[in-house]
Amino acid sequence: MATTFSRRSFLKAGSMTIASLGVLGLAGCATPAAPSGSDQAAEQPSAEGGAPVPALLRAGNGEEDYFNRTIDLFESQHPDVEISRIFVPGGQEYITKLDLMIASGDPPAIYAPFSNRGYRYYAARGLSQDLDDFVTRDGVNLDDFHPDGIKGCHWEGKLMALPLDLWPHVIYYNKTLFNEAGVDAPPTDWNDKSWTTEKYLEIAKELTKKEGDTITQFGTSTYFNYWAAGWIYGSDWWPLDTYETGIITEFTGDTDEKTLGAVQWVADSMLTDQVAPTPAQSQQLQTGVPSLFMSGKVAMLMDNIGSLSQFATIDAFEWGVAAAPFPPDGSDRHLHVWIDFWSMIKGVKNLEGSWEFLKFMTSAEAQKIYPIEYGPQSSLLSLGQDWIDVQRNEQSHLSDDEFNVLVEAAKYEQIDPENWTVNMSVVHTETLQPALDRIWLGEGSAADIIAEAAPDIRKAIDESKVVS
Repeated sequence: MATTFSRRSFLKAGSMTIASLGVLGLAGCATPAAPSGSDQAAEQPSAEGGAPVPALLRAGNGEEDYFNRTIDLFESQHPDVEISRIFVPGGQEYITKLDLMIASGDPPAIYAPFSNRGYRYYAARGLSQDLDDFVTRDGVNLDDFHPDGIKGCHWEGKLMALPLDLWPHVIYYNKTLFNEAGVDAPPTDWNDKSWTTEKYLEIAKELTKKEGDTITQFGTSTYFNYWAAGWIYGSDWWPLDTYETGIITEFTGDTDEKTLGAVQWVADSMLTDQVAPTPAQSQQLQTGVPSLFMSGKVAMLMDNIGSLSQFATIDAFEWGVAAAPFPPDGSDRHLHVWIDFWSMIKGVKNLEGSWEFLKFMTSAEAQKIYPIEYGPQSSLLSLGQDWIDVQRNEQSHLSDDEFNVLVEAAKYEQIDPENWTVNMSVVHTETLQPALDRIWLGEGSAADIIAEAAPDIRKAIDESKVVS
């Protein structure tokens, strides 16, 4: 579905879901791992120490090489542990594979939110492996992890995951197109309140070109075509305490004028102002290139820093980085940073080997390869300079001010509801995203379609907020 957005792929209709597979019921038949501090856990390595350790990894976004290099390093240091590398595209395919592995009784030793579902979906159902005893036993320094990340990795007071990386969002822009049009570069100062979504739209109009009725160059890619569209004016779909409780219990998007206005702004950029491509136009423009921005036919792109390694290969035009704009009234931004984690499902056949691998994948040694070389920032505070050194070298064409946009981005962004709530994947996939898709197709205004969808959204919340 996503056209301006490489972080996840949202595949909805026709995909197998956890409900249709009956996975949670089947998963209950598997023998769960004993708590790591128990006598049974202590016997686990000798009983099944040689069992392969399955790692569920994302394919298709250029990450495979980085994952493989990291795993090669682990296996060279742990010749007695065999890692089973399972690569699956992100999004619904990733969720489906994870659920099938749970149902089969051979769950993954590590998985990440390479979809719109975080570990709390599983932790709330008693399926996540508690890591506290392992961390205490091995003296893992939790203080070195990003504070928001480590806070979010707890469920009901227990550590269920370890932070991996941060994917903050920035504006990428095509310098060549800006220079040809004589348009000033967008600001690099995160505190420049003259830089608003209205100014962004104004620039996008200047950089959009037509030949007859055909648009040959767009001023911007679709700013956000998923739930984040509702955040653009500084608001949210849910009460802010959602991020503390980890459970969506209320829907406010149909009554919040800022949320509705932001969604309408995105729709208008495609359908009225025509400065951003529709989903169909995006598909046509992207033919033959990994991302729409790399086609050279889009002047600006809102995206996360995971695109850095791909964009570093661009030689057809010059590109730069700018800060994200403020809402039109100059109020505070509401922009999301993905903070990923590695988590483990109970019932792994090689518990000790699985823990050693999960611990390694969040270590400084591993994170210097992934995520740092790939592009996202490390979850380890001690590796901040390492990320700067690697990416400063990789992105040597960026000015110091532009590079500083990347360094500071996460300071101005908030954790997202996908990774850190129990029921976002259900509510969004089944009800909110279909409503947004209708808006992008021009079937009605944001206010009308969201109001029409609100009863279904609230029903989905009520049915998913309580986990039996």
